[in-house]
Amino acid sequence: MHQHRHLFERICALENLIAAAKAALRGKRMRLPGAAFFADFEKEVFALHDELWVGTYRHGGYTYFTIHEPKERLVAAAPFRDRVVHHAIVRIIEPIFERRFIEDTFACRRGKGSHAAMRRAAEFARRWPCALKCDVRKYFPSIDHQVLMRLLQRVIADPRLMALIGALLGTHADGQRQQWTPGGDLFDVQVFNRGLPIGNLTSQFFANVYLNPLDHFVKHELRVKGYVRYMDDFLLFGNDRTALRRQGREVRDKLAELRLEIHPDKYRLTPTAAGVDFAGYVVRADGRIRVRSSSVRRFDRRYKRMLWNLRRHRTKAARITQSVRAWVAHASHAQSNGLRRSVLYGRRKTGDRAKGTDSYRGLRGGNWNNNSNNLASSNRNNDNPTNENNNIGFRVASS
Repeated sequence: MHQHRHLFERICALENLIAAAKAALRGKRMRLPGAAFFADFEKEVFALHDELWVGTYRHGGYTYFTIHEPKERLVAAAPFRDRVVHHAIVRIIEPIFERRFIEDTFACRRGKGSHAAMRRAAEFARRWPCALKCDVRKYFPSIDHQVLMRLLQRVIADPRLMALIGALLGTHADGQRQQWTPGGDLFDVQVFNRGLPIGNLTSQFFANVYLNPLDHFVKHELRVKGYVRYMDDFLLFGNDRTALRRQGREVRDKLAELRLEIHPDKYRLTPTAAGVDFAGYVVRADGRIRVRSSSVRRFDRRYKRMLWNLRRHRTKAARITQSVRAWVAHASHAQSNGLRRSVLYGRRKTGDRAKGTDSYRGLRGGNWNNNSNNLASSNRNNDNPTNENNNIGFRVASS
Protein backbone atom coordinates (compact mmCIF):
# COMPACT_ATOMS: atom_id res chain seq x y z
CA MET A 1 0.00 0.00 0.00
CA HIS A 2 1.36 3.41 -0.98
CA GLN A 3 2.13 5.66 1.98
CA HIS A 4 1.95 9.44 1.82
CA ARG A 5 4.64 11.74 3.22
CA HIS A 6 5.14 15.48 3.66
CA LEU A 7 1.47 16.07 4.55
CA PHE A 8 2.14 18.15 7.64
CA GLU A 9 3.61 20.98 5.57
CA ARG A 10 0.46 21.07 3.42
CA ILE A 11 -1.76 21.19 6.51
CA CYS A 12 0.20 24.10 7.99
CA ALA A 13 0.27 26.05 4.72
CA LEU A 14 -1.43 29.44 5.04
CA GLU A 15 -3.59 28.75 1.99
CA ASN A 16 -4.94 25.60 3.60
CA LEU A 17 -5.51 27.25 7.00
CA ILE A 18 -7.36 30.16 5.37
CA ALA A 19 -9.61 27.77 3.43
CA ALA A 20 -10.16 25.69 6.59
CA ALA A 21 -11.09 28.81 8.59
CA LYS A 22 -13.60 29.88 5.95
CA ALA A 23 -15.14 26.40 5.99
CA ALA A 24 -15.37 26.43 9.79
CA LEU A 25 -16.95 29.90 9.70
CA ARG A 26 -19.67 28.86 7.27
CA GLY A 27 -22.94 29.51 9.09
CA LYS A 28 -21.10 30.47 12.30
CA ARG A 29 -20.10 34.10 11.72
CA MET A 30 -23.04 35.47 13.70
CA ARG A 31 -22.27 33.31 16.74
CA LEU A 32 -19.85 34.59 19.36
CA PRO A 33 -16.91 32.12 18.90
CA GLY A 34 -16.98 32.45 15.12
CA ALA A 35 -17.50 36.22 15.23
CA ALA A 36 -14.54 36.66 17.59
CA PHE A 37 -12.30 34.61 15.31
CA PHE A 38 -13.49 36.47 12.21
CA ALA A 39 -12.85 39.85 13.86
CA ASP A 40 -9.10 39.01 14.01
CA PHE A 41 -9.08 36.62 11.07
CA GLU A 42 -5.54 37.21 9.79
CA LYS A 43 -4.02 37.36 13.26
CA GLU A 44 -5.71 34.10 14.31
CA VAL A 45 -4.71 32.25 11.13
CA PHE A 46 -1.08 33.38 11.36
CA ALA A 47 -0.98 32.39 15.04
CA LEU A 48 -2.25 28.90 14.22
CA HIS A 49 0.30 28.59 11.43
CA ASP A 50 3.18 29.54 13.74
CA GLU A 51 2.02 27.29 16.60
CA LEU A 52 1.60 24.28 14.35
CA TRP A 53 4.90 24.81 12.57
CA VAL A 54 7.07 25.20 15.69
CA GLY A 55 5.16 22.53 17.63
CA THR A 56 3.65 24.71 20.37
CA TYR A 57 0.02 24.19 19.31
CA ARG A 58 -2.14 22.68 22.03
CA HIS A 59 -5.76 21.65 21.63
CA GLY A 60 -8.18 23.38 24.02
CA GLY A 61 -10.77 21.77 26.25
CA TYR A 62 -14.24 20.73 25.12
CA THR A 63 -17.59 22.09 26.18
CA TYR A 64 -19.91 19.13 26.69
CA PHE A 65 -23.68 19.16 26.40
CA THR A 66 -26.39 16.55 25.97
CA ILE A 67 -28.93 16.26 23.17
CA HIS A 68 -31.96 14.00 23.47
CA GLU A 69 -33.18 13.44 19.90
CA PRO A 70 -33.22 10.94 18.35
CA LYS A 71 -31.59 9.52 21.48
CA GLU A 72 -29.49 10.87 24.32
CA ARG A 73 -25.97 11.73 23.18
CA LEU A 74 -23.10 13.60 24.78
CA VAL A 75 -21.81 16.17 22.26
CA ALA A 76 -18.40 17.83 22.54
CA ALA A 77 -17.88 21.37 21.22
CA ALA A 78 -14.22 22.25 20.63
CA PRO A 79 -12.92 25.84 20.80
CA PHE A 80 -13.35 27.53 17.44
CA ARG A 81 -9.64 27.80 16.61
CA ASP A 82 -9.33 24.04 17.13
CA ARG A 83 -12.20 23.45 14.71
CA VAL A 84 -10.12 25.30 12.12
CA VAL A 85 -7.30 22.80 12.70
CA HIS A 86 -9.79 19.93 12.34
CA HIS A 87 -10.87 21.29 8.96
CA ALA A 88 -7.24 21.82 7.93
CA ILE A 89 -6.38 18.18 8.66
CA VAL A 90 -9.43 16.74 6.93
CA ARG A 91 -8.98 18.94 3.86
CA ILE A 92 -5.59 17.32 3.18
CA ILE A 93 -6.07 13.70 4.16
CA GLU A 94 -9.69 13.16 3.11
CA PRO A 95 -8.92 12.92 -0.65
CA ILE A 96 -6.23 10.33 0.12
CA PHE A 97 -8.64 8.05 1.98
CA GLU A 98 -11.57 8.80 -0.33
CA ARG A 99 -9.88 6.71 -3.03
CA ARG A 100 -9.71 3.80 -0.59
CA PHE A 101 -13.38 3.84 0.41
CA ILE A 102 -15.81 1.54 -1.38
CA GLU A 103 -18.62 3.03 -3.44
CA ASP A 104 -21.39 2.00 -1.05
CA THR A 105 -20.07 3.65 2.10
CA PHE A 106 -22.09 6.75 3.00
CA ALA A 107 -22.11 9.56 5.60
CA CYS A 108 -19.64 12.46 5.79
CA ARG A 109 -18.73 12.09 2.13
CA ARG A 110 -19.51 14.58 -0.60
CA GLY A 111 -22.68 13.51 -2.43
CA LYS A 112 -23.16 10.52 -0.12
CA GLY A 113 -25.53 11.61 2.60
CA SER A 114 -28.49 9.83 4.16
CA HIS A 115 -30.72 10.27 1.11
CA ALA A 116 -28.15 8.73 -1.24
CA ALA A 117 -27.73 5.85 1.22
CA MET A 118 -31.48 5.32 1.34
CA ARG A 119 -31.76 5.27 -2.46
CA ARG A 120 -28.99 2.68 -2.67
CA ALA A 121 -30.68 0.53 -0.03
CA ALA A 122 -33.99 0.87 -1.91
CA GLU A 123 -32.28 -0.34 -5.08
CA PHE A 124 -30.92 -3.39 -3.28
CA ALA A 125 -34.29 -4.07 -1.62
CA ARG A 126 -35.86 -4.37 -5.07
CA ARG A 127 -33.14 -6.83 -6.19
CA TRP A 128 -32.92 -9.20 -3.20
CA PRO A 129 -35.64 -10.78 -1.03
CA CYS A 130 -33.72 -10.79 2.28
CA ALA A 131 -31.72 -8.25 4.25
CA LEU A 132 -29.54 -8.53 7.34
CA LYS A 133 -29.58 -5.30 9.33
CA CYS A 134 -26.66 -4.57 11.66
CA ASP A 135 -25.72 -1.69 13.93
CA VAL A 136 -22.49 -1.26 15.90
CA ARG A 137 -23.08 -0.91 19.61
CA LYS A 138 -22.00 2.48 21.04
CA TYR A 139 -19.82 3.09 18.02
CA PHE A 140 -18.13 6.43 18.73
CA PRO A 141 -17.42 5.64 22.42
CA SER A 142 -15.98 2.23 21.41
CA ILE A 143 -13.43 3.34 18.79
CA ASP A 144 -10.01 2.19 19.99
CA HIS A 145 -7.29 4.83 19.60
CA GLN A 146 -4.54 2.26 19.07
CA VAL A 147 -6.46 0.50 16.30
CA LEU A 148 -7.33 3.82 14.65
CA MET A 149 -3.73 5.03 14.70
CA ARG A 150 -2.60 1.75 13.17
CA LEU A 151 -5.13 2.13 10.34
CA LEU A 152 -4.00 5.70 9.69
CA GLN A 153 -0.31 4.73 9.73
CA ARG A 154 -0.91 2.28 6.89
CA VAL A 155 -1.54 5.29 4.65
CA ILE A 156 0.22 8.22 6.38
CA ALA A 157 4.00 8.07 6.79
CA ASP A 158 4.44 11.54 8.23
CA PRO A 159 5.63 11.50 11.88
CA ARG A 160 4.66 15.13 12.57
CA LEU A 161 1.13 14.65 11.26
CA MET A 162 0.70 11.40 13.19
CA ALA A 163 1.90 13.18 16.35
CA LEU A 164 -0.68 15.92 15.75
CA ILE A 165 -3.45 13.36 15.24
CA GLY A 166 -2.31 11.46 18.34
CA ALA A 167 -2.47 14.66 20.39
CA LEU A 168 -5.94 15.36 18.99
CA LEU A 169 -7.18 11.89 19.94
CA GLY A 170 -5.71 12.31 23.41
CA THR A 171 -8.02 15.23 24.19
CA HIS A 172 -11.01 12.94 24.75
CA ALA A 173 -11.68 9.44 26.05
CA ASP A 174 -14.89 7.59 26.89
CA GLY A 175 -13.06 4.68 28.47
CA GLN A 176 -9.82 2.72 28.54
CA ARG A 177 -8.58 -0.69 27.51
CA GLN A 178 -5.77 -2.53 29.31
CA GLN A 179 -3.39 -4.82 27.46
CA TRP A 180 -0.82 -7.04 29.18
CA THR A 181 2.49 -7.75 27.44
CA PRO A 182 2.89 -11.48 26.58
CA GLY A 183 5.43 -13.00 28.93
CA GLY A 184 5.40 -9.97 31.20
CA ASP A 185 4.43 -9.74 34.86
CA LEU A 186 1.20 -8.48 36.39
CA PHE A 187 2.32 -4.86 36.24
CA ASP A 188 3.58 -4.96 32.66
CA VAL A 189 0.41 -3.44 31.23
CA GLN A 190 -0.39 -0.81 28.61
CA VAL A 191 -3.48 1.42 28.73
CA PHE A 192 -5.19 2.57 25.54
CA ASN A 193 -8.01 5.10 25.34
CA ARG A 194 -11.32 4.51 23.62
CA GLY A 195 -13.84 6.91 22.15
CA LEU A 196 -14.12 9.84 19.76
CA PRO A 197 -15.93 13.07 20.69
CA ILE A 198 -19.22 13.44 18.86
CA GLY A 199 -19.17 16.87 17.23
CA ASN A 200 -15.67 17.01 15.74
CA LEU A 201 -15.29 16.97 11.97
CA THR A 202 -12.25 14.75 12.46
CA SER A 203 -14.33 12.29 14.49
CA GLN A 204 -16.78 11.81 11.64
CA PHE A 205 -13.95 11.29 9.18
CA PHE A 206 -12.00 8.92 11.45
CA ALA A 207 -15.19 6.92 12.07
CA ASN A 208 -15.41 6.21 8.33
CA VAL A 209 -11.74 5.23 8.20
CA TYR A 210 -12.22 2.88 11.15
CA LEU A 211 -14.87 0.75 9.42
CA ASN A 212 -13.18 0.78 6.01
CA PRO A 213 -11.57 -2.67 6.72
CA LEU A 214 -15.07 -4.04 7.39
CA ASP A 215 -16.31 -2.66 4.06
CA HIS A 216 -13.50 -4.33 2.11
CA PHE A 217 -13.96 -7.57 4.07
CA VAL A 218 -17.66 -7.76 3.20
CA LYS A 219 -17.19 -6.80 -0.45
CA HIS A 220 -13.98 -8.63 -1.33
CA GLU A 221 -13.80 -11.62 1.03
CA LEU A 222 -17.46 -12.40 1.69
CA ARG A 223 -18.26 -11.16 -1.84
CA VAL A 224 -21.58 -9.62 -0.84
CA LYS A 225 -22.89 -7.65 -3.80
CA GLY A 226 -25.73 -6.00 -1.91
CA TYR A 227 -23.98 -4.12 0.89
CA VAL A 228 -24.52 -0.54 2.04
CA ARG A 229 -23.23 1.27 5.13
CA TYR A 230 -24.24 4.59 6.63
CA MET A 231 -21.72 5.30 9.41
CA ASP A 232 -22.23 2.44 11.92
CA ASP A 233 -25.52 1.19 10.44
CA PHE A 234 -25.20 -1.30 7.58
CA LEU A 235 -27.18 -3.82 5.54
CA LEU A 236 -26.30 -7.06 3.77
CA PHE A 237 -28.74 -8.22 1.07
CA GLY A 238 -29.06 -11.68 -0.46
CA ASN A 239 -31.27 -14.51 -1.66
CA ASP A 240 -30.36 -17.12 0.95
CA ARG A 241 -31.23 -16.57 4.61
CA THR A 242 -28.78 -19.27 5.71
CA ALA A 243 -25.94 -17.59 3.80
CA LEU A 244 -26.82 -14.22 5.34
CA ARG A 245 -26.72 -15.71 8.84
CA ARG A 246 -23.28 -17.18 8.14
CA GLN A 247 -22.08 -13.86 6.76
CA GLY A 248 -23.47 -12.14 9.85
CA ARG A 249 -21.35 -14.38 12.09
CA GLU A 250 -18.24 -13.57 10.06
CA VAL A 251 -19.04 -9.86 10.28
CA ARG A 252 -19.24 -10.21 14.07
CA ASP A 253 -15.77 -11.78 14.10
CA LYS A 254 -14.37 -9.01 11.89
CA LEU A 255 -15.83 -6.34 14.16
CA ALA A 256 -14.28 -8.09 17.16
CA GLU A 257 -10.86 -7.62 15.52
CA LEU A 258 -11.66 -3.90 15.49
CA ARG A 259 -12.74 -4.16 19.16
CA LEU A 260 -16.36 -3.48 18.28
CA GLU A 261 -19.58 -5.46 18.68
CA ILE A 262 -22.97 -5.52 16.99
CA HIS A 263 -25.87 -4.13 18.97
CA PRO A 264 -27.93 -7.21 19.93
CA ASP A 265 -31.25 -5.37 19.65
CA LYS A 266 -30.45 -4.00 16.18
CA TYR A 267 -29.33 -7.20 14.50
CA ARG A 268 -32.13 -8.78 12.52
CA LEU A 269 -32.81 -10.72 9.35
CA THR A 270 -35.92 -9.53 7.56
CA PRO A 271 -37.67 -10.01 4.21
CA THR A 272 -37.44 -6.89 2.09
CA ALA A 273 -41.13 -7.23 1.29
CA ALA A 274 -41.86 -6.37 4.94
CA GLY A 275 -39.70 -3.24 4.81
CA VAL A 276 -36.12 -2.50 5.83
CA ASP A 277 -35.42 0.38 8.23
CA PHE A 278 -32.36 2.33 7.12
CA ALA A 279 -31.06 5.92 7.27
CA GLY A 280 -34.34 7.34 8.53
CA TYR A 281 -36.61 5.56 6.03
CA VAL A 282 -38.29 2.21 5.48
CA VAL A 283 -37.64 0.76 2.01
CA ARG A 284 -39.60 -2.13 0.52
CA ALA A 285 -39.16 -4.69 -2.22
CA ASP A 286 -42.06 -3.23 -4.21
CA GLY A 287 -40.32 0.17 -4.39
CA ARG A 288 -42.33 1.92 -1.70
CA ILE A 289 -40.38 4.25 0.59
CA ARG A 290 -41.80 5.52 3.86
CA VAL A 291 -40.48 7.94 6.46
CA ARG A 292 -39.48 6.18 9.66
CA SER A 293 -42.35 6.40 12.12
CA SER A 294 -40.18 7.47 15.05
CA SER A 295 -38.86 10.48 13.10
CA VAL A 296 -42.44 11.50 12.25
CA ARG A 297 -43.40 11.34 15.90
CA ARG A 298 -40.34 13.35 16.94
CA PHE A 299 -41.10 16.08 14.43
CA ASP A 300 -44.76 16.16 15.36
CA ARG A 301 -43.91 16.63 19.04
CA ARG A 302 -41.37 19.32 18.18
CA TYR A 303 -43.84 21.05 15.83
CA LYS A 304 -46.49 21.13 18.56
CA ARG A 305 -44.01 22.67 21.00
CA MET A 306 -42.95 25.30 18.48
CA LEU A 307 -46.55 26.28 17.72
CA TRP A 308 -47.30 26.46 21.44
CA ASN A 309 -44.28 28.74 21.97
CA LEU A 310 -45.21 30.87 18.96
CA ARG A 311 -48.67 31.57 20.35
CA ARG A 312 -47.03 32.70 23.57
CA HIS A 313 -44.44 34.80 21.72
CA ARG A 314 -41.58 32.63 22.97
CA THR A 315 -40.22 31.84 19.51
CA LYS A 316 -40.16 33.40 16.07
CA ALA A 317 -42.10 32.25 13.03
CA ALA A 318 -38.87 32.18 11.01
CA ARG A 319 -37.46 29.48 13.27
CA ILE A 320 -40.55 27.31 12.75
CA THR A 321 -40.38 27.88 9.00
CA GLN A 322 -36.76 26.75 8.94
CA SER A 323 -37.53 23.60 10.92
CA VAL A 324 -40.57 22.76 8.79
CA ARG A 325 -38.64 23.22 5.56
CA ALA A 326 -35.90 20.89 6.78
CA TRP A 327 -38.39 18.17 7.72
CA VAL A 328 -40.37 18.57 4.48
CA ALA A 329 -37.12 18.25 2.50
CA HIS A 330 -36.38 15.03 4.41
CA ALA A 331 -39.90 13.61 4.02
CA SER A 332 -40.12 14.52 0.31
CA HIS A 333 -37.59 11.79 -0.51
CA ALA A 334 -40.29 9.28 0.45
CA GLN A 335 -43.87 8.82 -0.74
CA SER A 336 -45.21 11.27 1.80
CA ASN A 337 -47.57 13.81 0.19
CA GLY A 338 -50.50 12.78 2.38
CA LEU A 339 -48.31 12.50 5.46
CA ARG A 340 -46.93 16.02 5.04
CA ARG A 341 -50.38 17.52 4.51
CA SER A 342 -51.74 15.72 7.55
CA VAL A 343 -48.91 16.65 9.91
CA LEU A 344 -48.60 20.28 8.82
CA TYR A 345 -52.15 21.27 7.92
CA GLY A 346 -54.43 18.74 9.61
CA ARG A 347 -54.52 20.62 12.92
CA ARG A 348 -56.14 23.69 14.39
CA LYS A 349 -56.30 25.18 17.83
CA THR A 350 -59.28 23.97 19.83
CA GLY A 351 -60.23 23.55 23.44
CA ASP A 352 -61.01 26.01 26.13
CA ARG A 353 -59.35 29.32 25.13
CA ALA A 354 -59.97 30.69 28.60
CA LYS A 355 -57.88 27.87 30.05
CA GLY A 356 -55.32 28.11 27.26
CA THR A 357 -55.56 24.40 26.42
CA ASP A 358 -55.06 22.73 23.06
CA SER A 359 -56.58 19.46 21.97
CA TYR A 360 -55.22 17.20 19.25
CA ARG A 361 -56.34 13.83 18.08
CA GLY A 362 -54.04 11.27 16.50
CA LEU A 363 -55.67 9.24 13.74
CA ARG A 364 -54.52 6.46 11.48
CA GLY A 365 -53.14 7.75 8.21
CA GLY A 366 -55.08 6.22 5.32
CA ASN A 367 -52.87 3.69 3.55
CA TRP A 368 -49.83 4.34 5.75
CA ASN A 369 -48.89 0.87 6.99
CA ASN A 370 -52.08 0.22 8.94
CA ASN A 371 -51.64 -3.48 9.58
CA SER A 372 -52.94 -4.81 12.86
CA ASN A 373 -49.46 -5.37 14.27
CA ASN A 374 -48.78 -1.67 14.66
CA LEU A 375 -51.44 -0.96 17.29
CA ALA A 376 -53.94 -3.02 19.17
CA SER A 377 -57.20 -2.62 17.28
CA SER A 378 -58.95 -1.40 20.41
CA ASN A 379 -56.49 1.49 20.79
CA ARG A 380 -55.89 2.35 17.17
CA ASN A 381 -58.25 5.32 17.19
CA ASN A 382 -57.95 6.24 20.84
CA ASP A 383 -58.35 10.00 21.10
CA ASN A 384 -56.18 10.34 24.19
CA PRO A 385 -53.38 12.70 23.11
CA THR A 386 -50.89 10.95 25.37
CA ASN A 387 -51.11 7.73 23.34
CA GLU A 388 -48.48 7.13 20.65
CA ASN A 389 -49.54 5.94 17.24
CA ASN A 390 -46.80 3.70 15.92
CA ASN A 391 -47.92 3.75 12.31
CA ILE A 392 -45.30 4.97 9.88
CA GLY A 393 -47.57 7.59 8.39
CA PHE A 394 -50.08 8.73 11.00
CA ARG A 395 -51.79 12.07 10.57
CA VAL A 396 -52.83 14.56 13.22
CA ALA A 397 -56.31 15.97 12.85
CA SER A 398 -58.20 18.51 14.88
CA SER A 399 -60.87 17.18 17.17
